[in-house]
Amino acid sequence: MKVAGIIAEYNPFHNGHKYHLDKAREITGADYCIVVMSGNYTQRGEPALMDKYLRTRSALENGADLVLELPVCHACASAPGFADGAVSLLQSLGVVDCLVFGSESGSTSLLQEAAAVLASEPPLYHQTLKCLLRSGLSYPSAQSDALLYYLQSADSDSISLDKLHPQELSALLSSANNLLGIAYCRSLLSFQSSILPVAILREGSSYSDSALPEEEPEAAPALKNQKGHATNGRKMKRATGSALAIRATLKTAGTPDCIRPYVPDNVYTLMQKEYHKRFPVFPDMLSQMLHYKLLSHAADGSGFSDYLDVSPDLSDRILRHLPEYRSFSSFCLLLKTKELTYTRISRCLLHIFLDIKKSALETSRHSSASYARILGFQSQSAPLLTAIKANTSIPLVSKLADAGKVLSEDALHILKKDVQAAHLYNALILHAYETRLPDETRRQIIRI
Repeated sequence: MKVAGIIAEYNPFHNGHKYHLDKAREITGADYCIVVMSGNYTQRGEPALMDKYLRTRSALENGADLVLELPVCHACASAPGFADGAVSLLQSLGVVDCLVFGSESGSTSLLQEAAAVLASEPPLYHQTLKCLLRSGLSYPSAQSDALLYYLQSADSDSISLDKLHPQELSALLSSANNLLGIAYCRSLLSFQSSILPVAILREGSSYSDSALPEEEPEAAPALKNQKGHATNGRKMKRATGSALAIRATLKTAGTPDCIRPYVPDNVYTLMQKEYHKRFPVFPDMLSQMLHYKLLSHAADGSGFSDYLDVSPDLSDRILRHLPEYRSFSSFCLLLKTKELTYTRISRCLLHIFLDIKKSALETSRHSSASYARILGFQSQSAPLLTAIKANTSIPLVSKLADAGKVLSEDALHILKKDVQAAHLYNALILHAYETRLPDETRRQIIRI
C-alpha cells in the first residue's frame, strides 16, 4: 500500500485542486490520498468561504480518500506553525510515504536545499536576518532576502541553488507556494521524517491572482443536434483560477454561476444548493463579534500580548486605534505597517477572536500531533483506515463524544478550541443567512 499526503485548505475546492489530486496519484503511484485540511479558518487569518464539511465532501468527491482536520491553532498560524502541525499529523499516522504539494518551481530538490538552510540557520543567514528585521522589513520579506543573500555568498553549500541566476533565485524565494513548500520540507527535516516531499509544478493562475482568467474556447468535433444534423458547436476548457480570485468574484457577484468554469461540476452543484444558506462566508462577517471581543478585552487594560503572534507593539497599536474600528478588513488596513503585513495582522486578530493564546502551541509546535480527527472518508477506502489504526501513534477521533476517553488533557484542550471555533463559525452563518447548523459535538463524519 502506497499513501500520499496532501496539506490543503480548499478555500474553495477548484479545478487546480482536482488537478493536484489527480497528479499526486499519477506521479507517486499512490493507492490512497490523505488530506490534512484546515477547518473553518485559514492560514490567511480569515474564516473559510465554505464550512469544513462542505469542503470535505468536495475533496472526497474529487479523489481524496480520507480528510483529517488540522487543529485551528495550527490552521491559522504562520507558515512554520501551519507546516509543523500538518506534517506532524501525517507523520504520526505511520502510513504516509510522500507529501505532495504544488509549487511555482516544481523542483523538489531546490526547495529541499532552501529548507536545509532554514533548518540549520547558519550564522551568516541568522545575522543577515536580524539586520533586515531591524531595518524594518516584515519577517517574510526579511527571511526571503536573508536566504537569498546567504545562497549567493561564498558560504553557501547548496549545489543546485547556486546554479540559478539571481533573478531565478529571487523568484523561487518570493513565490507563495514555493515558500510553503520550503516550510513543509523544513518540518520534515525537523521531525526527521521518512516521508518524502514531492513538488508538483503549479499550473494556471498564480496563488495571488485576484482576477479570474478568461475562459478559452477549445475546438470541438462537429456536434449533432437531435435530428442528426451537424452544428458548429464549441465547448469551453475547464479553466483554472486561484482560490483568491474565486472568493473575490463571489463577493461581487450575486450567484455562483460566474465561477462555474473554475470548479468541478459536483462542487458547483453543492455551491448552488448551499448558496445563501451556509455559504459564502466572508471575513467582514465577523466584524461585530470581533469588535465586541476587542472592546471587552481592552476594558481590563491587560492588552493582547498573550495571544498567539501578537507582539507588545501590535497590542499597543490595536488599543490605540480601537476607537477607529469600523470592520475587520478596514481595521487590518488601519493597523498595517511596513513591518506588519495585512495577513499577519489578520491572523493576530483572528487569534484574539478565537481566544488562541501563545500557550496553545507550546506543547504542540515542535512535537508530534496528539490526535487525528476524521472529517470524512470514502467507504471504499476502509483498508486505509485499517492500516492507520494498526500503525498510528496517536488516537483517531471520529466521535467527539468519545474523545475524552482517548485523549490526554493537552490534546483535549486543543480539540475543545476546534469545537469553540466551529460554534463561532456557525454563529456567523446564523447571523448572515438564518441557517442553524447542527451543534459541532453532534456532527457526523462525511462518508461517500
